[in-house]
Amino acid sequence: MSKNLKSFLSKKYPDSMDTDIITEIKYLDTEIPTLNYVISGKPLTGGLPMTGKISIMYGPEGCGKTSFVIHMIAIAQKKGIDVVYLDTERSITKTRLIQFGVDLDKLIYLTPAYMEECFDIIENICKEKLIEEDKNPILIIWDSIAMTPTLAEIERKADVMEIASQAGVLTRNLRRIRGKIQKIEASLLLINQARENQDRYGDIFKMPGGKMLLHCADVILRVSRHKPDTEGQDIKVATPTKNRLFRPFQQTIIKFDYVKGFTKENIIDSFCEFLKQIGILGSAGAYCYLSTDVKKLMVEENLSEKEAVKQVKKFYKKDFVDRLLNDEEYYQQILADSEEYVNKNIAMVTRLMLDPMSETDALEEYDINNRITTNNSNMIGEEDQ
Repeated sequence: MSKNLKSFLSKKYPDSMDTDIITEIKYLDTEIPTLNYVISGKPLTGGLPMTGKISIMYGPEGCGKTSFVIHMIAIAQKKGIDVVYLDTERSITKTRLIQFGVDLDKLIYLTPAYMEECFDIIENICKEKLIEEDKNPILIIWDSIAMTPTLAEIERKADVMEIASQAGVLTRNLRRIRGKIQKIEASLLLINQARENQDRYGDIFKMPGGKMLLHCADVILRVSRHKPDTEGQDIKVATPTKNRLFRPFQQTIIKFDYVKGFTKENIIDSFCEFLKQIGILGSAGAYCYLSTDVKKLMVEENLSEKEAVKQVKKFYKKDFVDRLLNDEEYYQQILADSEEYVNKNIAMVTRLMLDPMSETDALEEYDINNRITTNNSNMIGEEDQ
């Protein structure tokens, strides 16, 4: 660009030429390294984006969306971040919040009646932050989009059909608030539900609320559950469609305890599985070893990989997990090493962590098979016998 043109545009459109608004992305650590990786590609320094970004989390009922929200509220409060929780689903209780370590005195909890009121609250937060020049970061959570009626839906009669009213309100208002959120460097986390796509074209499942949600989101997280039992369940988190922060189609599975939430033991188990998947941690029966040690031996003593594996110092998998649990300094070192490894081998790592979801997988994840088996209980009974 010529200097004359730049000078002319700077005088004509001074506000639009401000490159200071293009800030380096700051993250809120989820304290789940594998989830940090899925969102941002950084197991140690990544997490939920905080600099004017919009994140969407969607999934079926009972998959752990609200539990994840409460987990993030507790973490944000520990780090001194203001949290505003717009609860239109009325899905949380004091007992559950306290159980996850949330400070109720610090939580700004609101229950808007309709969608337009939610946007008014978000807009007023942005105005107040700009007036006060409050530099403290803020996390705004809206739970959930699907359960929030519009003003038109509330005012109409029960027998009158309101077509796409949510999509219309979201389309008009998300455009308005996006720039305002960026100015105060807030993070907006939208919780949504999954709907089965009746047309059967494209994705098996979609979110209610229209296409504007897909366009405005910086990262879209799909949540689903696996292997539920009386104590907990495996929660799968994936980026199946869009991620502006990192490469999409990444996934992780985290064990969730119904009472304790995301415990450190389960988080480290998930992290160890991630280390094995990307090749940092090798395993041989009940033993495991660091692949970096193998590569070092191969170079120093000119050994084949098989010979180096035989000579490298091995340790029980349980001992490795115990050390990560009890030695915080060692845990942080392994996290830093894994982030460096991901950066150096990003093509290979992202290929290993791909989430190519087939139609069968999608039906399984969203419990459609449960409905099928219920309808065919006689057939299942015969098979069981």
